[in-house]
Amino acid sequence: MDINDIAAKAAAKIDAARDTKVKAVKRAAAGGVEVQEAAQLLAAAEQKYAKDYQAALRADWTESDLRGFGLDAPAKKASGRPRGRKTTQESVPVAGGPE
Repeated sequence: MDINDIAAKAAAKIDAARDTKVKAVKRAAAGGVEVQEAAQLLAAAEQKYAKDYQAALRADWTESDLRGFGLDAPAKKASGRPRGRKTTQESVPVAGGPE
């Protein structure tokens, strides 16, 4: 066996190991992308469910009614503009502040 044969076999072994490593990281990256996409889909579905659940409450269903139908309250509240307070509080002057 001459030096060129040994070098060629060594290079082939290194190439095979590199290819195996590259394939493994590609599979891991693809799995990571799938997880991110699934998380985005889940977040969107949770947001839609929260809005739909709130709409059911506004349609005069109670949380107890909805639980009776097998619908749990959403884990997150629907996003959007906060509603104004129904009652107003009078401002109380702070001691030592401007009068």
